[in-house]
Amino acid sequence: MFISLIVFFTALSTGAAAQDSTLRGTVKDMAGTPLIGVNVIQKGTTNGTVTDVDGNFSIKVPAKAAVVFTYIGFSTQEVVWDGATAMNVVMQEDTELLDEVIVVGYGVQRKVSNTASVSSVNGEDLTSSPVANINNSIVGRVPGILSFQNSGEPGSDAASLRIRGIGTTGNANALLVIDGIPQNYNSLSKLNSDEIESISILKDAAAVAPYGIGGANGVILVTTKRGIEGKIGINYNGYYGVQQPTALPKFLDAYGYASKLNEANLNIGNKQTFTDEELLKFKNGTDPDHYPNTDWVNEIVNFQAPITKHSLSFSGGTEKIKFHSNLGYLYQEGIISQINYNRFSLLLNVDANVTKTTKISFDLNAGKETKNNPGNASGSGLFTDITEVPPIYPIRFSNGLPAHNMLPSITESGYGKNTDNNLNIRLLAEQKIPFIPGLIIKGVFGYNTKYSFDKTWRLPYTFYKLSANNEYVPQPSGPIKPSLSEGFNQNIHMITQFFVTYQKKLKNQEINFLGVYEGKSTNYNDLNASRVNYELFVDELSLGSSDKNNFDNSGNSSKSAQMGWVYRLDYSLFDKYLLQLSGRYDGHYYFAPEKRFAFFPSLAIGWRISEEKFIKNNYPWINNLKIRGSYGLSGNLAGSAFQYLTAYETRNSYVFGGINPYQVLGVYESVQANPDITWEKAKKGNIGIDALLLNGKIDVTFDLFTEKRSDMLINPATIVPAEYGIGLSQVNAGVMKNKGFDFSIALNHDFNDFNINLGVNLSHAKNELIETFETKATYNNPNRRETGRPLNTRFGLKSLGLYQLSDFDDQGNLKAGLPVPSFGKVQPGDIKYADIAGAPDENGNITAPDGKIDINDYTVIGDPLFPQLIFGFNTDLSWRGLYLNMLWQGAGEMSVYIDNELAAPFFNGAKIFEEQTDYWTPENPNATYPRLTPNPITHNTQPSSFWVKDGTYLRLKNIELGYHLPTKLINKTSIKSVRIYVTGQNLLSFSGLKFMDPELTSARGRYYYQQKVFAIGTSISF
Repeated sequence: MFISLIVFFTALSTGAAAQDSTLRGTVKDMAGTPLIGVNVIQKGTTNGTVTDVDGNFSIKVPAKAAVVFTYIGFSTQEVVWDGATAMNVVMQEDTELLDEVIVVGYGVQRKVSNTASVSSVNGEDLTSSPVANINNSIVGRVPGILSFQNSGEPGSDAASLRIRGIGTTGNANALLVIDGIPQNYNSLSKLNSDEIESISILKDAAAVAPYGIGGANGVILVTTKRGIEGKIGINYNGYYGVQQPTALPKFLDAYGYASKLNEANLNIGNKQTFTDEELLKFKNGTDPDHYPNTDWVNEIVNFQAPITKHSLSFSGGTEKIKFHSNLGYLYQEGIISQINYNRFSLLLNVDANVTKTTKISFDLNAGKETKNNPGNASGSGLFTDITEVPPIYPIRFSNGLPAHNMLPSITESGYGKNTDNNLNIRLLAEQKIPFIPGLIIKGVFGYNTKYSFDKTWRLPYTFYKLSANNEYVPQPSGPIKPSLSEGFNQNIHMITQFFVTYQKKLKNQEINFLGVYEGKSTNYNDLNASRVNYELFVDELSLGSSDKNNFDNSGNSSKSAQMGWVYRLDYSLFDKYLLQLSGRYDGHYYFAPEKRFAFFPSLAIGWRISEEKFIKNNYPWINNLKIRGSYGLSGNLAGSAFQYLTAYETRNSYVFGGINPYQVLGVYESVQANPDITWEKAKKGNIGIDALLLNGKIDVTFDLFTEKRSDMLINPATIVPAEYGIGLSQVNAGVMKNKGFDFSIALNHDFNDFNINLGVNLSHAKNELIETFETKATYNNPNRRETGRPLNTRFGLKSLGLYQLSDFDDQGNLKAGLPVPSFGKVQPGDIKYADIAGAPDENGNITAPDGKIDINDYTVIGDPLFPQLIFGFNTDLSWRGLYLNMLWQGAGEMSVYIDNELAAPFFNGAKIFEEQTDYWTPENPNATYPRLTPNPITHNTQPSSFWVKDGTYLRLKNIELGYHLPTKLINKTSIKSVRIYVTGQNLLSFSGLKFMDPELTSARGRYYYQQKVFAIGTSISF
């Protein structure tokens, strides 16, 4: 109708051209069914119409005109009219959307026929974030990933990723697989984002079953880029940026600090710490050595700490051989230049078609990373100092001498250097069996080695104090004499895989089979040496002291092995009824020989409702609609190796020698054996729906999941006397449930030159402890019981606000009827707690409130720190060569607890910041903080809901604004394209915690704060 109106008004304004003739015709699909609503438009004009209920159309166009037919779910067709005959058009389904493949365990599958729960992110999306590791780029882009970033320190700032939350009390890390080879989880943060083609997140039993005892926590599959046939292309991508903390408290200056400390002392009946004259000196700065005003944060922190990344790739090849290579470099500096991280990376992927049926691949991925620190200072330690040391202490005297050990600990204390080298090689040979169509055999060998070298050279250093006689007195710090420690470790991991795949297509059926044997082995060894009391300031072990009391050496080695047999059978009937059977028979050296192997199967079914006639014939805008479900068993390695054997340790425990006694190394039994120890087992269920609508303009996925994790290792409930002599072994008795949902929707549309892509994803996962070791004191108390609640639920006293003047009588005592705290005398402005229960009875059961505030009043006061809800919203807008990409990411159902320095002004002599000045006074009864005291009173430091903050946050995780130079400016050069851009990470954050980052790792604020980044870069292709 809309197009008909356009045609009508166009005719009114221009008149019908005399040479136009009426073109009539019919449009049908490949099955001969008439298509209603097909757009029929004369190319290059607004002259158009639509087909009627019988697929017929009529339009006036000149002879030899090109007519364009478009319809949702079908490929666009262009037909030139001969000017005489009727036009009968057969539209073909657009299979490009339905032929999209995704990477799954040990292979790929068509997305529309996949019955497992798999999310994926394109590698190009990850390159837009100016971050040192890709962990911080993934969050908010795909459903099913929950995360928490607990540091901003260079080389150690990777966010913790959890697939569908936390489902175990043990190791919750996902299994990482890069190009089919299992890797250490931490290897993900070492990857160069420019090397990555895609990342798939495997979530349910059907997806992870092929990984056996490695799959219970989910699997992250990384696929690196490979060469494509064509002329060799060269691409450079690089940026330079600056970093600074996302949030910092605004600390009071020396005058403000001293004034508030005076007030705090008066509040408890003490004398003022500073006289009015001294306060004036702090304020006017006339005596900086005795009355300084030190801004410790700005003195130490570089708010323009550089970060830069450069990547150069080469790709191309012929039909016979293709390659892709990438060279990468990254440098990230910390809040001081002595703290920094750099990484070099190399990727080379080569694919050769030796014959028409034989393929050989060689992959090499290597890297070297180095982390540097001062010898006697760390990033978290510096943040601790600069946020604690009051401004009334000088950082340096007016003559330039250091007045605090912080400065010389940075510049004069030596160095710490950690270097990691990684080399990953993969060899692949694939052979199609020509006399059995569809049968392929493949062999893969992977060799991964990592070796690290740590070296720490610590030197003595000096700062100064000003004596009563105004003399600068040296204060030695650090070691008395230089010391050196070195450590080397090497980890060699080898893997062998043998594949058999078979694909058979019948008239209405398709069968795909995968069989894999996989064997893995690891050899690890380390060597450490140290020397102290150096006479020479030369950092070589050979030049250290020869006194045996001044050196130490140690070493260690270990081996591991695992093998497994994998299968997956996919069956499709009419491309709408789907069945998948998959699993793994797995064995691991951790466990006793007779308990070393287990079977982890899964079943998945799917129904493509969109292929049913009642949908296909009536709702052509539904390209794909699929319901799927899965159930299965997977595992998780728990504990440590050989717990089925008695553990022994060594100690200098035997004494010989009579009147000249000496100790001799002995062996003793430390932990008893548990021959029944085994892995964790996860029973996973999933129901999902996938919908692709309006020719791919809308893409929706929704999953409901549940998991029951059993056989988690816990310490036994049995208590034995000390005379028993050895520790009890852990037992597989823990049980946890985890359930939630994943949701994502993507929208895209083109408005001529303006393109818009929108995406929303939401992930929720909440666990519950079903069986765990718990004493009667907590289990019998429903307020304190851990069983039945999420892992790491926070307990404490329930706050009722602050005591007011009306709560006390004229003598300053609490009025009758109010519960009496057991943590000391209280006053107006102290925290008021709820009396919830009394002391437990003889059976440990809860009793009625007893008029006292004590540990029996503990109850749930907050959610765990790790979020149970993660959401993301991404917007990609482009107009001609200009584009804007934004990723907003947030979290919820998490609680942040603040304590000590963040909760109490002047804690152990620490600072006070602006938010803490909102403290209780008679004139400010609804304050945020209790009454001001020079040190917090014990009553106010009790764990309580008063100090629990809602951790919900929303942040602008990433934003990029860029421009592609027009081709007409560069078409006379060898340059294919040029893109310039500005980008930022964590630029804005919104949360209830105004003075700290919402992903607060330490309740005291004693950690390396998260960073925001602003960068400018360019990408050039040749």
